[in-house]
Amino acid sequence: MISTSRVAFWILLGAVFLLAFSAEGVRAEDAPGLDYLPNPFAADRPEWDPFGPGSESISAVGRAQWDPLSPGRSDVARLVSANPFAPNHNLIYGDEVLSHNQLYLQSGGLLVTSGEVNLATPYSLWLYVANWGPLTLSDRGMRVLSHGFVTPGWYKLDLYAETLEAHSYQFNASGWSNSVDLRVSSGGYPTTYSLVGRVVDPYGNGIPNALVRISGSGGVYSTTTNGRGYYGMNLPSGTYAVTAELGGFSFTQATGRVWTGTVSAAGTVVGYPVGQLAPPDIYYGGYGWLEGRVTDRIGAGIPGARVRIDGIFSVATGDDGDYRVSLSPGWHSVAVDAAGYKFTSASVQIRSGQVAKLDFRGTKVIVLGRHS
Repeated sequence: MISTSRVAFWILLGAVFLLAFSAEGVRAEDAPGLDYLPNPFAADRPEWDPFGPGSESISAVGRAQWDPLSPGRSDVARLVSANPFAPNHNLIYGDEVLSHNQLYLQSGGLLVTSGEVNLATPYSLWLYVANWGPLTLSDRGMRVLSHGFVTPGWYKLDLYAETLEAHSYQFNASGWSNSVDLRVSSGGYPTTYSLVGRVVDPYGNGIPNALVRISGSGGVYSTTTNGRGYYGMNLPSGTYAVTAELGGFSFTQATGRVWTGTVSAAGTVVGYPVGQLAPPDIYYGGYGWLEGRVTDRIGAGIPGARVRIDGIFSVATGDDGDYRVSLSPGWHSVAVDAAGYKFTSASVQIRSGQVAKLDFRGTKVIVLGRHS
């Protein structure tokens, strides 16, 4: 006679096998669209490893991850809440998007899903987020922006065409948006060099035959501008300070960044006739400002810290850790030095007549001893 316990065991075992063979797993298309989950194949992968799997598909054009001199992309764009239909923007739809999450490129007064901008010019993306939760923005499959939590509504993202490449943007916020394709054209810049730029007068006219001096982590170089004020050089990857020389002018300084295998645009260098003390209030000539605060981990200001601009000059923070400096339009590298603290350097874009904000938070460094 078969015992009751043995019968129960075989019934339970049969039920387990039945469930295992009849259950349907979660299909890939039914899985939550959360691209911020860790990739198990990329765990502990050194960023400099050129042979790591998938590097060809996720790396930005020209960004050699293994290049130790390649400048970092620490200048993360800021996502701000804004209404494209408000009177100060007054935009209208140029393309129809049916998805819940919507992504647009601003082209004049239109919101479109594809377009073209010139090298070394700013552009704006508009995001309509339909759901609460985390948000990530990708460009050709590579994450370029991540927010831990956003609320539904419209957001604006100001970007800058620093490199000559094509973009395909898409964001995920509890579901994917449509994609926006953007082409960056040369806009008059020579495209056979790794770093290009332009030297102009206060009215935006190119200054020919100016001596351009370029110095930075990859060395010191010089070239001259062509008849329209453009110049170009093939340089090693790195961050460079750019200025110019020509009799009768005094010149501002700009910053250029070079990545292996691509064309990058340095900030515009502006030349003012000698004796002209104040820049005219126009786009090319106007200065911008950089301000911020240097603090420790708990937010207390660090007085007397040195904020270094482009590795050339520095300003000191005040009693509350605040600083402010006037800079020429373009990209600038910024680093901080303070005794007993370690900081991460960053890059920032300065626009004419506008204030950019860049705060630094330092990590306390404990000195255990000194070897004499």
